[in-house]
Amino acid sequence: MERAMDDTHLNSLPDHRRLVQRLVAGNIPGGRELDECRRVLAARCDETTAFRALFTLLQGALADPFFNIDDTQLVVPILKSMARGELKAGDLL
Repeated sequence: MERAMDDTHLNSLPDHRRLVQRLVAGNIPGGRELDECRRVLAARCDETTAFRALFTLLQGALADPFFNIDDTQLVVPILKSMARGELKAGDLL
């Protein structure tokens, strides 16, 4: 069941988009699988594929020891919102 974004999510959306743009453009988190996710996202794929790639990239950011702690604090609510159906990949890309 898909849920609509509330005011909290709408207010945070610009920050979340900036973070996602940095993740897609950068090399942290690093790794072959995450680079493949970046490639998929850059190719402007369908929503389901983009969701999987973005979710994997965000999870990789949480696991990367070089990922900034302040950014990590933004990733957690994004992942939770995506898992609950409140955010789609298209909302963030």
